[in-house]
Amino acid sequence: MPSVLVIDDEPAVRESMRQVLTRTGFDVVTADNGVTGVEAYFEHPTDVVIVDIIMPRSDGIAVIKQIRARYPKARIVAMTGGGNFWPLGYKPNTLVTDAYLTLASQSGADALMKKPFRRQNLIETVRGLVES
Repeated sequence: MPSVLVIDDEPAVRESMRQVLTRTGFDVVTADNGVTGVEAYFEHPTDVVIVDIIMPRSDGIAVIKQIRARYPKARIVAMTGGGNFWPLGYKPNTLVTDAYLTLASQSGADALMKKPFRRQNLIETVRGLVES
């Protein structure tokens, strides 16, 4: 059974991805931040890593670089909704989200996804990486 590590600081997002991928036939492990995610991957590498870009302790860009340095053939999906850094809960526009995803791609991500994601897109992206 192919395995996936989901690294995301949002519990609802982690659980949603875990449920979707488990029902699809993947063995799913989760981590709630970049530090524990990298530790989990180094201890038991999975077939695919899905990493949120904006997280506490260690952001997704750092995670991608750390995993890629030690495991050059790792298959990594970077995901972001753009974050929520501005006052009054302002969410950045598509240009900001795209900039984060471009940086993730330049850092070594194999695939990019925006939040909120569609289940079918998640499944197809992970399957594509497992089969490549």
